[in-house]
Amino acid sequence: MAPGVTFWDAGEFIAAAHVFGIPHPPGTPLFVAMGRAWTWLLGGALGVARASNLLSAAATAVAGGLTAWFVSRSAAGARDATWGGLAGALCAGLMTSVWANATETEVYAISLLLVVLMLACATKVADGDEARAGRWTLCIAYLIALAPAVHLSALVGAPAAIVLASRRQDGRWRVDRLLLLGGVLLAAAGVGRMSWFLTAAGALLALASSAAGDPHRHRISPVLGSMAVVAVASSALLVMLVRARYDPAINQGN
Repeated sequence: MAPGVTFWDAGEFIAAAHVFGIPHPPGTPLFVAMGRAWTWLLGGALGVARASNLLSAAATAVAGGLTAWFVSRSAAGARDATWGGLAGALCAGLMTSVWANATETEVYAISLLLVVLMLACATKVADGDEARAGRWTLCIAYLIALAPAVHLSALVGAPAAIVLASRRQDGRWRVDRLLLLGGVLLAAAGVGRMSWFLTAAGALLALASSAAGDPHRHRISPVLGSMAVVAVASSALLVMLVRARYDPAINQGN
């Protein structure tokens, strides 16, 4: 882990978190808010820069642990599945693109953790426990919708999570779940790009999922729940609008 400030965006992110400011576009408001809380708790003991770097290291470590969990879980029953999961997670974590962002203050470590959390929730949906699948599906929707407030790069992992959550163990597809989460992904991309057209298209796609579900279930409830969590997650972007008016020392949202 870097002992202090490194090159490129790290210094700006550390300073922005310290003053709860708004760094360069897209502003990464949730990342800055997390960094502000983290350095407020640990900065006095470790120093602000070192504490901020530790956030990236901790996020990557958790992502690695979850990766080992779901890789070994997907190979359950196979010989040495646990060792395979650990080896897979270590190989993923030691890739240059991952390791470089794990050792300094950079948004991509938190973005990586968000992707892995999506996949972990999708793994729980894929278990086939219908009693809990609805809740895990809402959790996936929430995590996808959080991406614009962290960084849009997190949406790269969303299609994999959607496929994993929508494919049954017998190989058949849950079309309603595919449409619902696909609509959330489209809406999240629309929010991130400030495109009302994409956001509306995502809402319509999610609404279409109600016609594809089991006729004996409450088909509109998942849609309303998903739209609610998308709205809650998207509210993290409002931090920039509110904070900019107080003109913090770093204010690229002015």
